[in-house]
Amino acid sequence: MTDQNQDEQLLTTNPEDSAQAAEEVAVSDAEIKTVPAEDAAEQEAEVVSCEEADAATTKPEECADQKTASPAEKKADTTDWKDAYVRLAADFDNHRKRTSKEFDDVRKREREKVITAWLDVYDNTERAIAALPEKEGPWYEGFVSILKQMDACLASFGIKAVDDTGAMFDAKRHEAMSAVPNPNMQNNQILYVDRKGFVYENGDVMRVARVVVVRNPS
Repeated sequence: MTDQNQDEQLLTTNPEDSAQAAEEVAVSDAEIKTVPAEDAAEQEAEVVSCEEADAATTKPEECADQKTASPAEKKADTTDWKDAYVRLAADFDNHRKRTSKEFDDVRKREREKVITAWLDVYDNTERAIAALPEKEGPWYEGFVSILKQMDACLASFGIKAVDDTGAMFDAKRHEAMSAVPNPNMQNNQILYVDRKGFVYENGDVMRVARVVVVRNPS
């Protein structure tokens, strides 16, 4: 059957069916034509809304800075960051040195407290040796051995005793208990050491000595 015959057959069919079929074809054509238009409108609206959002979140001065930023300004910003980093590193190094010094000072003070208490035992041992009636025998040798062990213990901390008998009085190293005349010695010469002084290896005074000095009448 040819196309012309088919068309004629369609025309000869029920007029109501033909009209309904024509309306369905028109409706489908309208839908086909309107769907792309609606999608395009929605896409355009989305693009506009995105542009408006970007414009709302971007400050005018920021846009101006981005547009007008010159290479010199960018270089200046980089230099500022470098200077800030150098200053921060220097501050941290100074803080580290200051904290380390404070810890060293605390350790030194605490060590001096312990050594000062230990020196009281040292002084009593010397007094016990001086009070012995005999300078020989097991008692004497025992105390002398203990005193030598104390000297070795102090030496491990870089501290040693100083016997200043006969030396000239020095206010930085000695504490004068009294003054007595002695024609065989000079004025301000140390006649007797009541309590030994102690110094560090570098010469700094750990404890001053208590002494009796010579003061001859003029």
